[in-house]
Amino acid sequence: MTFLLPQSPIGHALRVAVAASLCLVLVDWFRLEHGSQAVLTAHMVMAQYPYTVYQKGIERIIGRGGGILCALVLLTLGANAPVLAFVLKLLALLVFFYVYFSGRLAYTFLSAGLYLSAIVEVGYANPAAAIPVGKELFLAIVIGVLVADGVMWLTSAEHDLHIHLEGQPLLPLRGDFLNHSLMLVVTVALSQLATRLLDLPTGPALVSVTTLTIVPDLQALLRKGHLRIAGVVLAAAWGFGAFLLLNYLPHFLLLLALLWLGMFVAAYITRVAGEHSYAGLQMGLVLPMILVVPPSQFSNLAPAVQRLEGIAAALVASVLVGGLWASFSRERPATQPTQTSPAPDATVTAQR
Repeated sequence: MTFLLPQSPIGHALRVAVAASLCLVLVDWFRLEHGSQAVLTAHMVMAQYPYTVYQKGIERIIGRGGGILCALVLLTLGANAPVLAFVLKLLALLVFFYVYFSGRLAYTFLSAGLYLSAIVEVGYANPAAAIPVGKELFLAIVIGVLVADGVMWLTSAEHDLHIHLEGQPLLPLRGDFLNHSLMLVVTVALSQLATRLLDLPTGPALVSVTTLTIVPDLQALLRKGHLRIAGVVLAAAWGFGAFLLLNYLPHFLLLLALLWLGMFVAAYITRVAGEHSYAGLQMGLVLPMILVVPPSQFSNLAPAVQRLEGIAAALVASVLVGGLWASFSRERPATQPTQTSPAPDATVTAQR
Protein backbone atom coordinates (compact mmCIF):
# COMPACT_ATOMS: atom_id res chain seq x y z
CA MET A 1 0.00 0.00 0.00
CA THR A 2 1.41 3.39 -0.97
CA PHE A 3 0.38 7.00 -0.44
CA LEU A 4 1.14 9.45 -3.22
CA LEU A 5 2.67 12.82 -2.36
CA PRO A 6 3.76 15.33 -4.99
CA GLN A 7 7.38 15.31 -6.15
CA SER A 8 7.86 18.94 -5.20
CA PRO A 9 9.52 20.91 -2.38
CA ILE A 10 6.24 20.93 -0.46
CA GLY A 11 5.74 17.21 -1.01
CA HIS A 12 9.24 16.43 0.15
CA ALA A 13 8.94 18.70 3.20
CA LEU A 14 5.74 16.83 4.09
CA ARG A 15 7.66 13.54 3.94
CA VAL A 16 10.37 14.87 6.23
CA ALA A 17 7.84 16.25 8.71
CA VAL A 18 5.89 12.97 8.79
CA ALA A 19 9.08 10.96 9.32
CA ALA A 20 10.20 13.27 12.14
CA SER A 21 6.81 12.98 13.85
CA LEU A 22 6.84 9.17 13.60
CA CYS A 23 10.31 9.15 15.13
CA LEU A 24 9.03 11.24 18.05
CA VAL A 25 6.23 8.73 18.67
CA LEU A 26 8.68 5.79 18.59
CA VAL A 27 11.32 7.33 20.86
CA ASP A 28 8.60 8.30 23.32
CA TRP A 29 7.30 4.72 23.20
CA PHE A 30 10.80 3.29 23.86
CA ARG A 31 11.69 6.06 26.34
CA LEU A 32 15.01 6.83 24.63
CA GLU A 33 16.96 9.56 26.42
CA HIS A 34 18.75 10.48 23.18
CA GLY A 35 15.63 10.26 21.06
CA SER A 36 16.40 13.57 19.36
CA GLN A 37 19.03 11.68 17.36
CA ALA A 38 16.29 9.64 15.67
CA VAL A 39 14.35 12.76 14.65
CA LEU A 40 17.36 14.69 13.37
CA THR A 41 18.62 11.57 11.58
CA ALA A 42 15.37 11.33 9.63
CA HIS A 43 15.70 15.00 8.72
CA MET A 44 19.38 14.67 7.83
CA VAL A 45 19.05 11.72 5.47
CA MET A 46 15.88 13.06 3.79
CA ALA A 47 16.40 16.82 3.54
CA GLN A 48 19.48 16.63 1.29
CA TYR A 49 21.08 13.60 -0.33
CA PRO A 50 23.43 13.16 -3.27
CA TYR A 51 21.96 9.88 -4.57
CA THR A 52 19.12 8.37 -2.52
CA VAL A 53 17.74 8.58 1.01
CA TYR A 54 18.40 4.85 1.26
CA GLN A 55 22.12 5.20 0.54
CA LYS A 56 22.55 8.17 2.85
CA GLY A 57 20.77 6.28 5.63
CA ILE A 58 22.93 3.19 5.16
CA GLU A 59 26.06 5.33 5.16
CA ARG A 60 24.90 7.10 8.32
CA ILE A 61 24.34 3.78 10.12
CA ILE A 62 27.67 2.28 9.03
CA GLY A 63 29.61 5.50 9.64
CA ARG A 64 28.08 6.25 13.03
CA GLY A 65 28.40 2.63 14.12
CA GLY A 66 32.01 2.46 12.95
CA GLY A 67 32.87 5.72 14.69
CA ILE A 68 31.28 4.57 17.95
CA LEU A 69 33.10 1.22 17.81
CA CYS A 70 36.42 2.88 17.02
CA ALA A 71 35.93 5.32 19.91
CA LEU A 72 35.20 2.50 22.38
CA VAL A 73 38.34 0.66 21.26
CA LEU A 74 40.44 3.80 21.71
CA LEU A 75 38.93 4.48 25.14
CA THR A 76 39.78 0.92 26.20
CA LEU A 77 43.34 1.12 24.88
CA GLY A 78 43.84 4.57 26.35
CA ALA A 79 42.42 3.88 29.81
CA ASN A 80 45.93 4.12 31.25
CA ALA A 81 47.59 5.93 28.34
CA PRO A 82 45.56 9.04 27.46
CA VAL A 83 48.30 10.53 25.27
CA LEU A 84 48.43 7.35 23.17
CA ALA A 85 44.63 7.37 22.81
CA PHE A 86 44.73 11.01 21.73
CA VAL A 87 47.37 10.31 19.06
CA LEU A 88 45.51 7.23 17.78
CA LYS A 89 42.31 9.25 17.59
CA LEU A 90 43.99 11.88 15.44
CA LEU A 91 45.45 9.20 13.15
CA ALA A 92 42.03 7.59 12.76
CA LEU A 93 40.50 10.98 11.95
CA LEU A 94 43.23 11.58 9.35
CA VAL A 95 42.28 8.32 7.60
CA PHE A 96 38.53 9.02 7.80
CA PHE A 97 38.88 12.54 6.43
CA TYR A 98 41.21 11.45 3.64
CA VAL A 99 38.65 8.91 2.42
CA TYR A 100 35.92 11.54 2.77
CA PHE A 101 37.78 13.93 0.47
CA SER A 102 38.19 11.15 -2.08
CA GLY A 103 34.39 11.08 -2.41
CA ARG A 104 34.20 7.30 -2.03
CA LEU A 105 31.32 6.65 0.42
CA ALA A 106 32.15 10.12 1.68
CA TYR A 107 29.25 10.48 4.11
CA THR A 108 30.15 7.17 5.78
CA PHE A 109 33.61 8.36 6.70
CA LEU A 110 32.55 11.87 7.67
CA SER A 111 29.97 10.30 10.01
CA ALA A 112 32.61 7.97 11.44
CA GLY A 113 34.90 10.89 12.21
CA LEU A 114 32.12 12.89 13.86
CA TYR A 115 30.99 10.08 16.16
CA LEU A 116 34.53 8.97 16.95
CA SER A 117 35.15 12.47 18.32
CA ALA A 118 31.78 12.65 20.12
CA ILE A 119 32.04 9.30 21.95
CA VAL A 120 35.68 9.89 22.91
CA GLU A 121 34.55 13.11 24.58
CA VAL A 122 31.76 11.26 26.41
CA GLY A 123 34.33 8.72 27.63
CA TYR A 124 36.71 11.48 28.66
CA ALA A 125 34.06 13.13 30.83
CA ASN A 126 32.58 9.86 32.19
CA PRO A 127 34.24 6.57 31.13
CA ALA A 128 31.33 4.46 32.42
CA ALA A 129 28.86 6.32 30.20
CA ALA A 130 30.60 5.72 26.86
CA ILE A 131 29.14 2.25 26.14
CA PRO A 132 25.49 2.87 27.18
CA VAL A 133 25.44 6.27 25.44
CA GLY A 134 26.99 4.74 22.32
CA LYS A 135 24.39 1.94 22.25
CA GLU A 136 21.44 4.30 22.65
CA LEU A 137 22.76 6.75 20.08
CA PHE A 138 23.18 3.93 17.58
CA LEU A 139 19.64 2.63 18.26
CA ALA A 140 18.20 6.11 17.76
CA ILE A 141 20.05 6.47 14.46
CA VAL A 142 18.75 3.11 13.21
CA ILE A 143 15.19 4.14 14.10
CA GLY A 144 15.57 7.42 12.24
CA VAL A 145 16.94 5.73 9.11
CA LEU A 146 14.28 3.01 9.08
CA VAL A 147 11.48 5.54 9.46
CA ALA A 148 12.93 7.77 6.73
CA ASP A 149 13.23 4.82 4.33
CA GLY A 150 9.72 3.66 5.18
CA VAL A 151 8.18 7.05 4.48
CA MET A 152 10.05 7.41 1.18
CA TRP A 153 9.02 3.96 -0.01
CA LEU A 154 5.40 4.17 1.18
CA THR A 155 4.94 7.49 -0.62
CA SER A 156 6.48 6.07 -3.83
CA ALA A 157 9.29 8.61 -3.72
CA GLU A 158 12.06 6.04 -3.84
CA HIS A 159 12.63 2.34 -4.47
CA ASP A 160 16.30 2.31 -5.49
CA LEU A 161 18.48 0.03 -3.33
CA HIS A 162 21.67 0.60 -5.33
CA ILE A 163 24.75 1.84 -3.44
CA HIS A 164 26.98 4.18 -5.43
CA LEU A 165 30.70 3.62 -4.80
CA GLU A 166 32.09 6.22 -7.19
CA GLY A 167 34.97 8.39 -6.08
CA GLN A 168 38.60 9.27 -6.62
CA PRO A 169 41.26 6.52 -6.22
CA LEU A 170 42.71 6.36 -2.72
CA LEU A 171 46.17 5.39 -4.00
CA PRO A 172 48.59 6.75 -4.85
CA LEU A 173 48.12 9.25 -2.04
CA ARG A 174 46.68 12.57 -3.15
CA GLY A 175 48.59 15.50 -1.71
CA ASP A 176 45.60 17.87 -1.78
CA PHE A 177 43.34 15.39 0.07
CA LEU A 178 46.07 14.63 2.61
CA ASN A 179 46.84 18.31 3.16
CA HIS A 180 43.19 19.24 3.76
CA SER A 181 42.71 16.21 6.03
CA LEU A 182 45.78 17.15 8.07
CA MET A 183 44.51 20.71 8.44
CA LEU A 184 41.16 19.38 9.64
CA VAL A 185 42.84 17.08 12.18
CA VAL A 186 44.94 19.96 13.53
CA THR A 187 41.81 22.12 13.86
CA VAL A 188 39.94 19.34 15.68
CA ALA A 189 42.86 18.85 18.09
CA LEU A 190 43.10 22.58 18.79
CA SER A 191 39.34 22.83 19.36
CA GLN A 192 39.34 19.85 21.70
CA LEU A 193 42.16 21.22 23.83
CA ALA A 194 40.73 24.75 23.90
CA THR A 195 37.19 23.71 24.89
CA ARG A 196 38.48 21.45 27.65
CA LEU A 197 40.70 24.25 28.96
CA LEU A 198 37.89 26.83 28.84
CA ASP A 199 35.26 24.39 30.14
CA LEU A 200 33.08 24.77 27.04
CA PRO A 201 30.93 21.96 25.60
CA THR A 202 33.46 20.02 23.53
CA GLY A 203 31.04 17.82 21.57
CA PRO A 204 29.16 20.61 19.72
CA ALA A 205 32.45 22.38 19.02
CA LEU A 206 33.99 19.28 17.43
CA VAL A 207 30.91 18.67 15.29
CA SER A 208 30.93 22.29 14.16
CA VAL A 209 34.66 22.47 13.49
CA THR A 210 34.49 19.32 11.36
CA THR A 211 31.53 20.38 9.25
CA LEU A 212 32.85 23.91 8.80
CA THR A 213 36.41 22.98 7.85
CA ILE A 214 35.54 20.42 5.16
CA VAL A 215 34.65 23.30 2.83
CA PRO A 216 37.23 24.20 0.16
CA ASP A 217 38.48 27.57 1.46
CA LEU A 218 38.33 30.14 4.25
CA GLN A 219 35.68 32.32 2.57
CA ALA A 220 33.37 29.33 2.16
CA LEU A 221 33.95 28.47 5.82
CA LEU A 222 32.84 31.92 6.94
CA ARG A 223 29.73 31.79 4.73
CA LYS A 224 28.84 28.37 6.09
CA GLY A 225 29.42 29.53 9.67
CA HIS A 226 26.95 32.40 9.20
CA LEU A 227 24.31 30.02 7.83
CA ARG A 228 24.95 27.58 10.67
CA ILE A 229 24.32 30.35 13.20
CA ALA A 230 21.17 31.41 11.34
CA GLY A 231 19.83 27.85 11.50
CA VAL A 232 20.45 27.64 15.24
CA VAL A 233 18.70 30.99 15.81
CA LEU A 234 15.68 29.83 13.78
CA ALA A 235 15.48 26.61 15.79
CA ALA A 236 15.83 28.45 19.10
CA ALA A 237 13.08 30.91 18.14
CA TRP A 238 10.75 28.07 17.15
CA GLY A 239 11.61 26.16 20.32
CA PHE A 240 10.93 29.21 22.50
CA GLY A 241 7.53 29.70 20.89
CA ALA A 242 6.78 26.01 21.39
CA PHE A 243 7.69 26.25 25.07
CA LEU A 244 5.25 29.15 25.55
CA LEU A 245 2.37 27.20 23.99
CA LEU A 246 3.18 23.96 25.79
CA ASN A 247 3.31 25.71 29.16
CA TYR A 248 -0.37 26.55 28.67
CA LEU A 249 -1.36 23.30 26.94
CA PRO A 250 1.09 20.58 28.02
CA HIS A 251 -0.11 17.81 25.70
CA PHE A 252 1.91 15.32 23.67
CA LEU A 253 -0.26 15.87 20.59
CA LEU A 254 0.51 19.59 20.66
CA LEU A 255 4.23 18.82 20.94
CA LEU A 256 3.86 16.45 17.99
CA ALA A 257 2.10 19.12 15.92
CA LEU A 258 4.70 21.78 16.76
CA LEU A 259 7.55 19.44 15.88
CA TRP A 260 5.81 18.44 12.63
CA LEU A 261 5.34 22.06 11.57
CA GLY A 262 8.86 23.10 12.59
CA MET A 263 10.46 20.21 10.71
CA PHE A 264 8.27 20.99 7.67
CA VAL A 265 9.53 24.58 7.66
CA ALA A 266 13.14 23.46 8.08
CA ALA A 267 12.91 20.90 5.26
CA TYR A 268 11.16 23.37 2.96
CA ILE A 269 13.85 26.01 3.54
CA THR A 270 16.51 23.38 2.88
CA ARG A 271 14.83 22.47 -0.39
CA VAL A 272 14.12 25.92 -1.85
CA ALA A 273 16.58 28.41 -0.34
CA GLY A 274 19.40 27.73 -2.79
CA GLU A 275 22.73 28.99 -1.46
CA HIS A 276 21.08 29.66 1.90
CA SER A 277 19.64 26.14 2.24
CA TYR A 278 22.20 25.18 4.88
CA ALA A 279 20.34 27.37 7.38
CA GLY A 280 17.25 25.17 6.96
CA LEU A 281 19.35 22.03 7.32
CA GLN A 282 20.75 23.35 10.60
CA MET A 283 17.31 24.37 11.86
CA GLY A 284 16.12 20.80 11.35
CA LEU A 285 19.13 19.44 13.23
CA VAL A 286 18.87 21.70 16.26
CA LEU A 287 15.08 21.79 16.72
CA PRO A 288 14.84 18.10 17.82
CA MET A 289 17.61 18.73 20.36
CA ILE A 290 15.37 21.37 21.94
CA LEU A 291 11.95 19.68 21.73
CA VAL A 292 12.70 15.93 21.83
CA VAL A 293 14.22 15.67 25.29
CA PRO A 294 13.37 13.99 28.61
CA PRO A 295 10.69 15.84 30.65
CA SER A 296 13.31 17.06 33.13
CA GLN A 297 15.10 18.93 30.33
CA PHE A 298 12.06 20.38 28.62
CA SER A 299 11.73 24.19 28.35
CA ASN A 300 15.52 24.31 28.23
CA LEU A 301 17.25 26.21 25.43
CA ALA A 302 20.67 24.98 26.59
CA PRO A 303 21.18 22.76 23.49
CA ALA A 304 20.79 25.79 21.24
CA VAL A 305 23.13 27.85 23.43
CA GLN A 306 25.67 25.01 23.45
CA ARG A 307 25.38 24.79 19.68
CA LEU A 308 26.11 28.50 19.38
CA GLU A 309 29.06 28.16 21.76
CA GLY A 310 30.31 25.25 19.71
CA ILE A 311 29.97 27.20 16.47
CA ALA A 312 31.80 30.19 18.01
CA ALA A 313 34.64 27.97 19.23
CA ALA A 314 34.76 26.19 15.87
CA LEU A 315 34.86 29.44 13.92
CA VAL A 316 37.72 30.78 16.02
CA ALA A 317 39.75 27.58 15.71
CA SER A 318 38.94 27.12 12.02
CA VAL A 319 39.73 30.72 11.07
CA LEU A 320 42.95 30.60 13.09
CA VAL A 321 44.20 27.39 11.49
CA GLY A 322 42.68 28.07 8.06
CA GLY A 323 44.15 31.56 7.91
CA LEU A 324 47.62 30.19 8.57
CA TRP A 325 47.18 27.18 6.24
CA ALA A 326 48.31 28.63 2.93
CA SER A 327 46.43 26.26 0.61
CA PHE A 328 43.15 26.87 2.50
CA SER A 329 43.30 30.64 2.95
CA ARG A 330 43.13 31.28 -0.82
CA GLU A 331 39.60 31.43 -2.28
CA ARG A 332 38.94 28.83 -4.96
CA PRO A 333 35.89 27.68 -6.94
CA ALA A 334 33.60 25.90 -4.45
CA THR A 335 33.87 22.30 -5.58
CA GLN A 336 32.78 19.57 -3.22
CA PRO A 337 34.89 16.43 -2.92
CA THR A 338 31.86 14.42 -1.91
CA GLN A 339 29.43 12.58 -4.15
CA THR A 340 28.20 14.99 -6.78
CA SER A 341 25.07 13.50 -8.33
CA PRO A 342 22.26 15.40 -6.61
CA ALA A 343 18.73 14.24 -6.11
CA PRO A 344 16.13 16.21 -8.04
CA ASP A 345 15.55 19.68 -6.56
CA ALA A 346 18.30 19.14 -3.97
CA THR A 347 21.25 21.39 -3.41
CA VAL A 348 24.05 19.18 -2.13
CA THR A 349 26.22 20.98 0.38
CA ALA A 350 28.84 19.77 2.83
CA GLN A 351 26.85 17.60 5.18
CA ARG A 352 26.81 17.34 8.96
